Amino acid sequence: MAPGNREPARLRIALVPLGEPAGHQPEGEPTGRSPGGEVDSAILSALRDDLAGIFAAGIELYPSVPPGQKHFVKERGQYLADGLLEDLSAIVSEPGTIPLGITAADLFSPGMNFVFGIANRGRALISVFRLRPEFHGEATSPVAFRRRVLTEAVHELGHALGLAHCEYPGCVMYFSNWIGDTDRKGPGFCYRCARALERRIATGG
Repeated sequence: MAPGNREPARLRIALVPLGEPAGHQPEGEPTGRSPGGEVDSAILSALRDDLAGIFAAGIELYPSVPPGQKHFVKERGQYLADGLLEDLSAIVSEPGTIPLGITAADLFSPGMNFVFGIANRGRALISVFRLRPEFHGEATSPVAFRRRVLTEAVHELGHALGLAHCEYPGCVMYFSNWIGDTDRKGPGFCYRCARALERRIATGG
């Protein structure tokens, strides 16, 4: 097929930054604990490019949207991930487009102290808060940070497209219990998950 006659991407992903203007703190939030500031534009641009390569998808970067303050739990200094995830459906309503929310705030889900991300069918959300090397006492590394953000984004988008967790520790769909799991597996799918993903994208489900 000639380059000018390529079929349009079947899959469309909307990157939705969920962040407050610089210096803003939700009422009751301890300063410096879970910043709700804007996600860095450089990591958003890198993620857009990286995801396009992995999913062969059309990627659109949306304007930043403040996270719903009703989902902030001041006793924990965290946002309820499930609530922010649900809000994405009202932000991105285009049929066939999967919203991926990205926040700099710390997230939790019922029964879990924190989550790197969360997803259900058709929408996904990640937090970069615990993906920064500095959070774990490591030296600053833009390369490691970019890889972690991509890995978690691909993992949650896999769930949004209908994939379950994988038992192979080297597959991106393996469950990350801590940051070491994320670093070990990276953003690549194992053969079985890659084939399952191809079928789901090709058939729309």
